[in-house]
Amino acid sequence: MRSPDVFHGHPALMVLWMATYILCIVPEIVLSRLLRSGDDAQKLDRGSKLLVIVTANLAMVLGFVVAIWFPAFSVGVHWKAVFGAGIVIWVGGTIFRWYAIRTLGRFFTYDVAVSRGQQVVEHGPYRWLRHPSYLGSLLGELGFGMTLNNWLAILLPPLCLGAVYLYRIHIEEQALSQGLGPPYREYMRRTWRLIPYIF
Repeated sequence: MRSPDVFHGHPALMVLWMATYILCIVPEIVLSRLLRSGDDAQKLDRGSKLLVIVTANLAMVLGFVVAIWFPAFSVGVHWKAVFGAGIVIWVGGTIFRWYAIRTLGRFFTYDVAVSRGQQVVEHGPYRWLRHPSYLGSLLGELGFGMTLNNWLAILLPPLCLGAVYLYRIHIEEQALSQGLGPPYREYMRRTWRLIPYIF
């Protein structure tokens, strides 16, 4: 097995990639340990938290695997532009996710849960989107794939994570519809899940 030609022999690019990875992934690990709800949340979550974590990590491994095993799908001569855009999108998606988490405040948890006294949040990105933190994750996964300079690595990781998020969104919206009642169902009617005017 040969190593992927991701960084094209440029150690500085490898350092930039590692710094981006640490910036985007380490806070996520810390937050996932801090922002957990009680045992009651397990009844609502239906295993979706674990599925998202496993898939997100496997999607990154998949990105490297396809970059190694399918060099024919290499981006080619435009690799510098794709790599640079990937770093920007990866960081931008992560910042957007943090913004969504901060906007939701104490109501944000990594497992599906409805907190006591929880209300529908409709400011910031939640004015238009019901799941902006998931959009941020998907953008981050897309940016990560772009840094691997392989078309399959660009497409497959966000598609895998996106499929799991569809399952997670279904579970989450059921729980919120039941827990928050008519205000959340009305909120659903005037917002989009992930992408304005599309989905």
